[in-house]
Amino acid sequence: MTGMVEEPGSTPGATAPGNIIRLNPADGLFLRGEHLDAIQGYARELAHAVGTAAGSGVVHGFTVALDGDKLRVGPGLAIDPQGRPLRSDAEAVLELKNPPALDSSGNGFLVVEVGPAEWFSGHEKVYGELCGDGCSGSGPGSGIQPWIGEGITVELVPRSIEGLSQARPALRCNRLASLYFDQERKTDQPWLRPGGGQQVVPITGWNWNAGAPAAEAAPVPVAALLAVDGKWVLDVWTARRDVDGPPARNIWQTRLSMRPWSVFMAQVLQFQAQLASHAADLNQVDFDAEAFRKFELLRELSLRLKLTRAQEAALGRDFLEKVDNAAKSLPLARVKTGKPLTAMGFDELPPAGYLPIPRAAPNVESAVRLLLGNRLDYRFLSCGVDYVARAIDESQHRDRIPLTNTKHQPKVDILIPESPGEEPAGGYPWVAFVHRSCCEIKETPAAAEPVGVYFSRFTGGTDELQAMYGKHPKLDGEPAAKLLYPPSDWAYPGNSYKVSVAFSDFLKNQSLELAGCDVYLVGLAAENRLPLIAVRASLLAASLDSGLAPTVFSFTGAAGQREAIIIAVEPRG
Repeated sequence: MTGMVEEPGSTPGATAPGNIIRLNPADGLFLRGEHLDAIQGYARELAHAVGTAAGSGVVHGFTVALDGDKLRVGPGLAIDPQGRPLRSDAEAVLELKNPPALDSSGNGFLVVEVGPAEWFSGHEKVYGELCGDGCSGSGPGSGIQPWIGEGITVELVPRSIEGLSQARPALRCNRLASLYFDQERKTDQPWLRPGGGQQVVPITGWNWNAGAPAAEAAPVPVAALLAVDGKWVLDVWTARRDVDGPPARNIWQTRLSMRPWSVFMAQVLQFQAQLASHAADLNQVDFDAEAFRKFELLRELSLRLKLTRAQEAALGRDFLEKVDNAAKSLPLARVKTGKPLTAMGFDELPPAGYLPIPRAAPNVESAVRLLLGNRLDYRFLSCGVDYVARAIDESQHRDRIPLTNTKHQPKVDILIPESPGEEPAGGYPWVAFVHRSCCEIKETPAAAEPVGVYFSRFTGGTDELQAMYGKHPKLDGEPAAKLLYPPSDWAYPGNSYKVSVAFSDFLKNQSLELAGCDVYLVGLAAENRLPLIAVRASLLAASLDSGLAPTVFSFTGAAGQREAIIIAVEPRG
């Protein structure tokens, strides 16, 4: 196509070709097949450019289902990374009797991918070829096929991911999702967290002016297949991603350690789909109402008895310990049937999701702790249904929730929906969970320069001060007080109250009255900081509120000595 026209030359506006060419029709043009092909090519390139800008993924349909040894992919529409529409209006069926070979390491699985397909159809004779016979299409082999049909091809592509073989069969499906999502994040090379083998580099090491890279040709994944104990297990949302807007948004979200909406939805829906496959286990959950009633009574009694030390002494510590131990042991016995999610094949949860609450559960807390276990830091909150939706949405960029982590307890909020006047009979049969947004506030103390304050008594006037501190200053012991100043700056010493108290104590110990003394302030610092120490000393003198106007000197301190201020007192007479 690019050979049909000349590329633009040098112009003041710096024109560059875009590989999108349209026909320039004019009277007298002999219309041929290449011209019609150019018209179609122009429309196709425009459509692909718009499709790329809209984003790749599944638009609708392409529902995948297992049917014995067959995999069925329903009709649907998707956009591949280069903007090509992939549309089918019929079901595609694949045989699983002889699937592609998997990695022998045990880390293998299959990805169901949808790609483009086209075929020629129809039959027409060729009439009146230019510079040829007047009619050259008399034989059956001399005709053309005038139509090109477009559809999709569905393929099973073998993949491998390190660590999958280490999971026991019951956990393989959930482990595949965890590893796949993590590998997806690292492959996209996030800038702010380790990924793809790269180290975290300073943020100034990235090219923040670079645009998003052009998309490479690739099929659209719609599901994953995993072999567990000789049977195929279908996991749709581990691999499938729905359309989520322009590629640039997803690229920058990934680079900045955010999670694109399509990936977040895939993680939530993967969990919900896997949970729904255990509906039989969830329906068998039952609680021992009598054991729960005893537990509640003992817990209430335990709380009421913890009142005062006098009451504790009167009842006896042994009795209280027995009540407390009984209250702790009963929760383990109050479940008749049922098992936690870890026993159903889950060792990690998405950042947010929904949990069923069995009708037999005496309360929400009992059901949640049964399903999620005791290795999470729970917070149970009652809220409106509208708040639940907002909380789920806000957890898009948070980390996934491990259920078997022994190092720390992930913080999780359990949201109990309540909408007075709109609640179904018996309340909502579900609750939501979200990875709690937590930011431990660690206040970093402001940088400060300490200046020690010393007190001194002398009798020789300013000459003695010059002799004591002007040539070879020496300060013995720790300062009587300490002031903190902004680095290389001065400030009114607001904490000088301590200095005033220490100064008063010094005068008492020396049996001196301030009214009968002359007070001098001496600042010691490096030569280039003498003006600064003089200002600091002057402000300290003003803050003492003694009614005096002390004389301030500044001398170069000894090498390695920290800056200091000496309040020197000379008795009169």
